Amino acid sequence: MKHRFVRIAAAVLAAAFALAMAGCTAGSGVNSFTWFVENIPANLDPQIASAPEDVLACKNLYGGLVRLDAGGQPQPDLAERWTVSPDGLTYTFTLKPGLTYRASRGEQTDYAITAEDFVYAFQRMFSAETGSPYAVEFAAIEGGSAVLAGLAGPEALGVKASGDGTVVFTLSEPDDDFLRKLALPGAMPCDEGFFESTGGSYGLTADTTLSSGSFYLYNWTSGGLFLRREASDGLVDSLRLVQNTGSAASAEDLILNERCTAALDDTDAPTQLRAVSYSDTTWCLLFNTQQPALSSALLRQALTAAASQASLPVDEGLYAPAKGLVPEGLAVGGIDYRTAAGDPSPTLNGAYTLYRAARQTISSSDLMGITVLVPAGAGLTQAVQAINSVWQQELSLFFSLEEVPQEDFDQRLADGDYTIALAPVTCTDGSVYSFLRSFGPDGLTGYADTSFETLLAQAAAAAGSETRCALLAQAERQLLSGCAVMPLFAQQKRLLLADGVEGLVFDPYGPVLDLTWTTKQ
Repeated sequence: MKHRFVRIAAAVLAAAFALAMAGCTAGSGVNSFTWFVENIPANLDPQIASAPEDVLACKNLYGGLVRLDAGGQPQPDLAERWTVSPDGLTYTFTLKPGLTYRASRGEQTDYAITAEDFVYAFQRMFSAETGSPYAVEFAAIEGGSAVLAGLAGPEALGVKASGDGTVVFTLSEPDDDFLRKLALPGAMPCDEGFFESTGGSYGLTADTTLSSGSFYLYNWTSGGLFLRREASDGLVDSLRLVQNTGSAASAEDLILNERCTAALDDTDAPTQLRAVSYSDTTWCLLFNTQQPALSSALLRQALTAAASQASLPVDEGLYAPAKGLVPEGLAVGGIDYRTAAGDPSPTLNGAYTLYRAARQTISSSDLMGITVLVPAGAGLTQAVQAINSVWQQELSLFFSLEEVPQEDFDQRLADGDYTIALAPVTCTDGSVYSFLRSFGPDGLTGYADTSFETLLAQAAAAAGSETRCALLAQAERQLLSGCAVMPLFAQQKRLLLADGVEGLVFDPYGPVLDLTWTTKQ
C-alpha cells in the first residue's frame, strides 16, 4: 500500500552543511534545514492556517495530541497515551506532565499546556466567526453541527477537559480516521488567556505566537520564517522557510550549492541526489460543460470514446498513463483510495454512434467555436495533435489548437474561458473529496449533476473510512461517465534531498515536511 507520508532514510553520510543565504542568516543553527516557499508564511494561527507555507510552518511549530509517522499512523505527541471506547464514540487522552508553551526565541512562559487549551482550540474551530477550514474534518464530534450553525453554545461541543491533564472527545458516530485528523493544525492547543491578550492578532506576529511543538519561533521577517530548537543527537535544530529570489537554477543545483536542503522537481533529468517519487497531478482533457455544444453529455462521450483510441506520444520519464482521475497515493483514512476504488473508466458506446445522437441537438455553428487550449512548454502538443487527428478520422471534427503561456492558461481556466483544454489538475491538500469537488458546478468544468453532488455530500457526511471511500469512488465514476473530464496522464514528480538527512516525514500534498524526527549528518 502506498502511503501519503514517506520517511526518508539516508543511504550515504556526508559532512554537515553550513547553509547560509544572503539576508537570511537569522535562525541558522548547527544543523539547518532550508526549504524554499512561494510566499513567506503570513498566518501562524493553527485553527485558521490553510496556505501551504502556513501549514508547513504550523506542522513544525505546534504539537498536538498525536503526530503522524512515516506511514501516516498516529504516534504520541503531547499526549502520552489514549483510550478508545468499544463503540468508537469516546476518545480519552492523557497529556504528558509539565508541558508549557514557549515564546519567540525560545523564551520560557508561564503558560502551561492543559486540557482546557484543546477544548478552547476546538471551540474556536467550530465558531462560525473563526471560519476554520478544519471544522468539516471533525463533523463527527457531538454537537459540532449545532455549534457551527449557531444553534448551540460552545459548551455543547463534545470536547471536554477532566482536570488539567485529560481531554475527552465524544463523537455522535464512529470516525475511524479521527486519530489521524488530530494531527491537523486546527487540532493544536490554544491558550484562551493568551489568545484574548493578543487583541485579534493571534499568530500574526512573533509576539502574538506561542509554540507548543519541538520547534519555537526564532525570527519572522520579510526574508523568511526561522524556527529553532535545542541541539540534540544530530537532530535538525533550525528550519528556515525562505523564498528563492531570482535564481533559475535547477532543484539539484540549488541543493548541491547548499542553497536549500531539499526541493521539489518535476523533471526527469539524471540526478546524483536521493529522490522520492510521487504524483499529485493528473493531466486531463477538460470539457467546459457550460459551453453550448459541450453541455451535451452525448457529444462529450463521443469525444472521449474517440480520444481513447489515440496513440499518445509523450515523454515516458515525465508522464505515465493515468489509472484514474484521482492521483495514486491518496488515502481516505487508512485506505489507499486508488487501490480500493479500482478502475473508474466508463464503458461507452461507439464514438460515431454517440456523435450521431448528439447532432440531433447540436448545430454546426456551435461546433465551429470549439478550440483546444494547451499550456505552452508542457511537451504535450503532439499528444493533443494525435487526439485531434482521431477526432477528425472518427467524427469528421477538427478543432483549432491554442497554445498559450502558462500564466494566460491558468487565468483562462479560472475564468472558464475555454471549450476544451488539456490541463494539469493537482491535488494540493491530500483530500480526494476536494479534488473531485474541483470539477463541480463552480469548478474547472462547471459539471452540474445531481447524482455527483449527492454522492459528494454523502461522502462528506460519512464518518467511516470504508463508506466514505466507496461513496467517493462512485462520485469519481459518475464524473467520468458524464465525460466532463477525461484523465490521460499521471505526471511524475520527485523530492530531491541532500545527502545525510534521515527521518524526514514528507507529505507531497501541500507539501508538508515534518522535521520532528529529522537528523542531518
